[in-house]
Amino acid sequence: MDPARMIADLEAKARDLARRSREVQDGIRAAEATVRSPNGWVTVTVAPNGALRDIGFSLPGDGVSDADLGETVMATVRRARAKVARRVAEAVEPEFAGTAAMEFMTAFEPVEPVRRVGARADVPRPEAPEVELPRSLWWPAER
Repeated sequence: MDPARMIADLEAKARDLARRSREVQDGIRAAEATVRSPNGWVTVTVAPNGALRDIGFSLPGDGVSDADLGETVMATVRRARAKVARRVAEAVEPEFAGTAAMEFMTAFEPVEPVRRVGARADVPRPEAPEVELPRSLWWPAER
């Protein structure tokens, strides 16, 4: 093969790779998510890395309990993080679909919570698998 042609092909491949890299980076940068809680009390904006960028409140005139507000904030942040994680995965999928890197990335996508503020507390939670706690975490009487 002609050396000049080889160099031209390599340069074209490098330009294409740089273009595709910019597209993925732009997609990740644009992956911000803004989510409003179902009750309208909380609006959050989350950055592509999952960091909280903004939070706003629109509380009812009769007020809300600290526990309900805290739960609403956390549930809304989790929903926004799940949304942004999906958007980031969509941005990188064209380049990494079917690879171990993509499989690794999507394995950690958070799931959106289902429980709503005011849900009955007496409804049993699903059982967690039995895990042996280290002795340092045992109740003092059991040591």
